[in-house]
Amino acid sequence: MKEIRWVCLMSVKYVILILLLFSSVCHPIAVDLYYGEGCPHCASTSAFLETIRNEYNLSISRHEVYYDAEGRAELIAQYEKFGYDINKGGVPTSIIEGTAMVVGELSETQWRTLFDSYAKGDRPAGIFTHDSFALPAENQTAFMNKTTKDPIEEHNGATGLTLPVLIGAAAVDSINPCTIAVMVLLCGAVLCSKGRNHALLSGLVFSFVIFFMYMLYGLGILKAISEFELTRAFYGIVTAGALILALMEINAYFNYKPGFLAVEMPMFLRPYAKKATAGATSPIGVGLAAILCSIFLLPCSSGPYLVVLGMLAKAATLQTLSYLVLYNLVFILPMLVITCALYLGKTTVEKLNETKEKYIRVIHLVSGLILLILFAMMLGQATGWYG
Repeated sequence: MKEIRWVCLMSVKYVILILLLFSSVCHPIAVDLYYGEGCPHCASTSAFLETIRNEYNLSISRHEVYYDAEGRAELIAQYEKFGYDINKGGVPTSIIEGTAMVVGELSETQWRTLFDSYAKGDRPAGIFTHDSFALPAENQTAFMNKTTKDPIEEHNGATGLTLPVLIGAAAVDSINPCTIAVMVLLCGAVLCSKGRNHALLSGLVFSFVIFFMYMLYGLGILKAISEFELTRAFYGIVTAGALILALMEINAYFNYKPGFLAVEMPMFLRPYAKKATAGATSPIGVGLAAILCSIFLLPCSSGPYLVVLGMLAKAATLQTLSYLVLYNLVFILPMLVITCALYLGKTTVEKLNETKEKYIRVIHLVSGLILLILFAMMLGQATGWYG
């Protein structure tokens, strides 16, 4: 009787053990892979997960985030869920069973260690990276509190846009002949009618209204791209546009003609810009003139800006906003310099006009080369050879 009871008890234990092992083998491990089209690190991670799919019974769901607004929103939601700053992450990002977030690539050993843990019935939780990988999950606290560099000082993996390129594009945009001409017209008109103090105030008001308007234009374009899911189309159009604008600017160096085949304000708009600035002598008038001129300046100053927006459209994060702020601050910097130089008597309206005319071809050449670099970067991202 005791032997029978012992056999029955052991049989039940073995059945339970077999059921547990069977359930752990048959239950698929859910993996949500967030990737960007053309990202080589994402492709490498995806390929590796595919090779071990059957071994660990992985159920892989892929979510594109560069061009798919819904996938991008899901990725942002995952970062919020795990309480981790998305600006410190990027793609690829993998969510395992909803408990673990893998940021970036892992080595084969690290991936197997993580999936072995799930296969055994454990559920690791927390953030895992190649440089900070440890089990059990409690050790992830050290990673969460780890100090990292300011993301604006590092490469933005989601967009491919670096800080030097951003500043270079903004600088080229800021020294275009139209911007300088409009600023000189404004300050010259106020200097003649109201004196240096009013010229200083007018220049500052004009500059910061332009900054505000261009921020609105940028945010509005990014919002429209996101709302109507136009990231892919906009990126393609802007990439082609960057090449066209680059060729136009380089051509202007060799065959310059004001307002013709160059990134400049069309000739028919110039009288309106001159009229708007000439009649602005009060702060309110200057503000209204700046709003009008922000529209008049679009044909000659929107080229590099649209290219940068095309790159930023891939990553709807707070870093995008910081890049827009920085771009537009650099954009208005020459306006502020001109204002202060005229106020301090370091230069005159005549000298500024002479300098503009003297270096106008060089300005177009530099602008063309910067746009050509931006085109190469965007084309590289689209084809996958630039991550």
